[in-house]
Amino acid sequence: MITTETLLIKLNVNPKELSKAKIMLLNDLVERYNHGYMRRSIYFSYEEVLIKEAKGIIYGYLPEIEGIIYED
Repeated sequence: MITTETLLIKLNVNPKELSKAKIMLLNDLVERYNHGYMRRSIYFSYEEVLIKEAKGIIYGYLPEIEGIIYED
């Protein structure tokens, strides 16, 4: 299990510099990660996908994650 605070520490991001909307998106992302609902990649671990998606939320871009497996 990971928390949003732990994720922000791993990314060296000060939570005070983020908007409430971004914090809410990160909370949702962490909740999906903790419940096993993350997108899967054949090249990256769940945690690596989590970090890439979190960076996308924080810095405002769509992360390029190779080998994503989309489920129906």
